[in-house]
Amino acid sequence: MWRRSASVPSIARLAETWSWLNARVMPWVSLASGVAFAVLWREGVDGVRAAFVLASLFGAVTLLVVAPPWRRGAGGGVATWLGEAAWWATVGLAQNAIWFVLPFVVLATTWPSRNAPWTLLLVALAVISCFDLVLREHLLRRPALTAAFVGPVALTTLQLFLPVLTGVPPRHTAWAAGALAGPAVVLLVVRRGRPVTMVAATLGAAAVGAVVGRLALPLLAPAPMRLVSATFALGRDGLDPVAPVAALPAGRDEPAYVFVAVEAPRGLHETVHLVIGDAASRPLAVEGGRAGGYRLWGPVPVPADGTVETKVLTEGGQLVGRVAAGVGPPAPDPSAPEAPSAAAP
Repeated sequence: MWRRSASVPSIARLAETWSWLNARVMPWVSLASGVAFAVLWREGVDGVRAAFVLASLFGAVTLLVVAPPWRRGAGGGVATWLGEAAWWATVGLAQNAIWFVLPFVVLATTWPSRNAPWTLLLVALAVISCFDLVLREHLLRRPALTAAFVGPVALTTLQLFLPVLTGVPPRHTAWAAGALAGPAVVLLVVRRGRPVTMVAATLGAAAVGAVVGRLALPLLAPAPMRLVSATFALGRDGLDPVAPVAALPAGRDEPAYVFVAVEAPRGLHETVHLVIGDAASRPLAVEGGRAGGYRLWGPVPVPADGTVETKVLTEGGQLVGRVAAGVGPPAPDPSAPEAPSAAAP
């Protein structure tokens, strides 16, 4: 009869070794790899992102096979197995999703602005997500902390992808993103319950999440849309600036112009406004997928002094970016005769 050799590690030994690595080594490996992959993605290495997601999913599957969490429970059959597996899978997806969306959000954030606190929250959650045991054994065992972690991650991830995948403007997909993020939080917080109770809690969370998602939209960076360039100029030739300037000349009767380029992926349809001072332009449609960004322009009245600021706002209230130019001395008139210079003594 075949007997297992003493050199062949048992499942319990593998689980013990994995637990030790997961507690002592993997948090720092995850943090370093997450930061490295975010930087590499910024340089255009998209394959690294895919490799990171696949490796993370492989690690999650390995953890479920070697040390399945439901073995630590009190039993309960297939229902308990499915509930625990769904809990671990959802948390694992949230841990991976936050590192995927974070570069998009950071690039789309205007610093400082009302978008910055939400982005900083995501950065903190990304760091926390690397410390697996702390996250799963402590934070996610408390309902309020579970909602604080999964809610922002789910809302941001869904709001990033839904407008591109569906072609629906972000101000409308925010309702759907919130309606989907709410039940995800409930299913993690209320892990067991009567079917009627679970259905009622899920529907209630969807309704509340939809409202919260729409109200929170102005606080989110408009990822994956972002402002890539902005220029002030004294004239224009179609969509091209003529005589670009860093400071606007005071005393100018004719308006100057501001030109912006908004980058967005193919499939994204959004409407923005150029807000110059306190005046907002007419709605301007932005279609994603154009090389160099979707270019927009607007006239800028030049005050006697001070600073002229232009903001790009979506109809949902998200800040795409802003640019400012100071008002300097009047430009010299090239037709005016030069003043005679004083003779040297």
